[in-house]
Amino acid sequence: MCTAPRPGTIAPPMRRTLLLLALLLAAARPATAFTDTEQAAYRAVFSAEALGVERPSPGLVTTWTLLYRGFVPNAAFAFARDPASGRFVWGFASAARTPAAAVAAAVAGCDRQRQALIPDAPACAAFAENGRILAGGPAPLEPASGSIGPFRVSPLHFRHGPDQARGVLVWGHGYGGMERDYRTAPTPGLAAILNDAGWDVLRFDRAPADDMIFTSQPRLVAGLAALRAAGYRRIVLGGQSRGGWQALLAGAERPEGVEAVIATAPAAHGEEEQPNILAAAPEDFRRLLAGLPPEGPRALIALFDADPYAPDVAQRAATLAEIARDRPSPLLGLWPRDGSGIQGHNGGADWRFTRYFGACVLTLVQAPAAGAPRGLRRDPCGGG
Repeated sequence: MCTAPRPGTIAPPMRRTLLLLALLLAAARPATAFTDTEQAAYRAVFSAEALGVERPSPGLVTTWTLLYRGFVPNAAFAFARDPASGRFVWGFASAARTPAAAVAAAVAGCDRQRQALIPDAPACAAFAENGRILAGGPAPLEPASGSIGPFRVSPLHFRHGPDQARGVLVWGHGYGGMERDYRTAPTPGLAAILNDAGWDVLRFDRAPADDMIFTSQPRLVAGLAALRAAGYRRIVLGGQSRGGWQALLAGAERPEGVEAVIATAPAAHGEEEQPNILAAAPEDFRRLLAGLPPEGPRALIALFDADPYAPDVAQRAATLAEIARDRPSPLLGLWPRDGSGIQGHNGGADWRFTRYFGACVLTLVQAPAAGAPRGLRRDPCGGG
């Protein structure tokens, strides 16, 4: 997760000489040698093997290998196993004041789960702090930093760099009013799925005091030029709640510059039990989808039951299915079935959503148009 050094003030003749030397060296070795080595070291940390336990549960593996990577330092992870039943519980923390505070919060959260679900299991133990596994094992990873235009590097995702990356995913968080700051909200596990497939991950973090849709939306659209200037050839916009709504708006406004849009629980009308403008939501949602040009970008929209920001979920699903039928470019709706346990406004952050629907996310973005999923889907996407 290294970033390239900034170019210094080298005289033009010397710069040309150094450039020629760099090209000759590049021709003498595989172009991806260093990236492959760095990525192997990264994957050794965020792997099921690194957990060091037999038969880890799907939830534990998915949370550690995919969800944790979307956290913001200081971050920590803890888990416990019941030897009698083989069951696991885990806890995590993101954006704590100090590494020690993150570890304490992760252990406390894990122990609450343990006491509720497997009270006879040993106490939870801290497993990782930021990119360091506490019991040794793979070499620690330093969180990445930096920004491109209005977008910040996601700290714990692998940084391929514009020259090596397949493209870049820009993820936007939701909006909770002036009193809630979501700039440290984790990105969901689906971002790590794309990251493993070669996509860099950036965050569109906005200060709550200056995050009205008419101020942040122009910054999002204007930032696309900075991504192109940095060297990214393909751009995917994504987000949760208001972040997802804005990603869809930006995809409609700049379809030539956006490969795909991913929106989980897109919303922009307030909460069901609070003062809101939800009466306008169904028609605005229809116009939002209709505004996407027929030939692109591709779009994936995840809807969830028991979402107080979208009580009209069945109506939204019907609208999505209707528009997807006639749209040449893939439009996919994901609506987990009742009983899956995946629900609520933050359903996209659930490890089960990542595990059950991650293949659909990947194929929607990368598969040839004829093979990309489309329409409304309620069942897991085992084959994409």
